[in-house]
Amino acid sequence: MVISGVILAGGAGRRMAGKDKGLLLWRGKALIDHTIEQFAPQVSELVINANRNHSRYQQRGFSVVQDKLTERLGPLAGIEAGLQATLSPWLAVTPCDSPLFPNDLVKRLYQFVQEKQLPVAWVRQKDRDHPLFCLINRALQAPLQDFLYLQGRRKVLDFFNAHGMALPFSEELPHFANFNDSASLK
Repeated sequence: MVISGVILAGGAGRRMAGKDKGLLLWRGKALIDHTIEQFAPQVSELVINANRNHSRYQQRGFSVVQDKLTERLGPLAGIEAGLQATLSPWLAVTPCDSPLFPNDLVKRLYQFVQEKQLPVAWVRQKDRDHPLFCLINRALQAPLQDFLYLQGRRKVLDFFNAHGMALPFSEELPHFANFNDSASLK
């Protein structure tokens, strides 16, 4: 199956004093580079969703797409930008600030959506949802646009719960952990 991927690096970085989280260093290289290294082998095509520092992200050799609107609408806007920029029926998603995840993440999500006949699935780890680790079908592009732009809604889980379900993962932390502050980068 052909599955495209998008790395979400379009956030404002509020919890990092406005810094672009994807470009922050961890273990000697940018978070985006760790994420690309883990995610790119799992997808057939990769794009990066970024709303600033485009040239720095383009240096990684992948297409860079930005949100449709300049106002920050959150991660669903990045997912929507990824759906618009790719042609595959499925889009795998991962955030740039959580570089530790299984190397079979996409495969497991795809098997789950096929088995359950779902248009979207995301990671649940020990009763905690990680909706930005997800797989979404192109068929949800129009409903997602309606949710964002007509209804003005932003909550990822509100949209996902209406269309799919979470897949339980047994991996322990630090898998799926967000790097949201300076201390987490140490």
